[in-house]
Amino acid sequence: MAIGVRASVVGGTMVAIAAPVRTAHAAKPTQIVPQKKKGKERRQARRADIDRSEGGERRGVLELSLGSVVLATSGLLVGRGIWEITTSRQRAIDCQNGTISGPECTVLSPETNGAIAAGLSFGFAALLAGTSGFLLARGIRINRDYRKWKANNVAFSVRPWASVRRPAGGVSVSLRF
Repeated sequence: MAIGVRASVVGGTMVAIAAPVRTAHAAKPTQIVPQKKKGKERRQARRADIDRSEGGERRGVLELSLGSVVLATSGLLVGRGIWEITTSRQRAIDCQNGTISGPECTVLSPETNGAIAAGLSFGFAALLAGTSGFLLARGIRINRDYRKWKANNVAFSVRPWASVRRPAGGVSVSLRF
């Protein structure tokens, strides 16, 4: 009988240990979270303190120039795609009429060749147009910050000054060029 009592004590202890422990606090602790701003407010707050012109050193010319060149390349690729479509249709008509013959009429149909070339041109043109949009937007922002910096830092200024500790005063003239 001593073994039965010991077994029941050990079994009861194991059940008591395995029972879930409840804490006195059933509610979650208070957490203070800053109020979330919506899209435009968040972007304006993030961009408010940044001087992209780096103190008047940058004007955004590089970004605007690159954006323009990339946009022109995108337009060139769109034109090339349109040209490929029109010439492939003309080649298909010429192959059907028998005016031209050769591998361009037998290997693949001219319309398929033109469609592949035009698809590649249009695909790369879309990527380049998106890239140029980012470059132009960045260049415009840098140029806007440069103009703002230049308006706040005039080339010629006259500032009067006075000192209380040592009675003195005068005029400061600054010239920036």
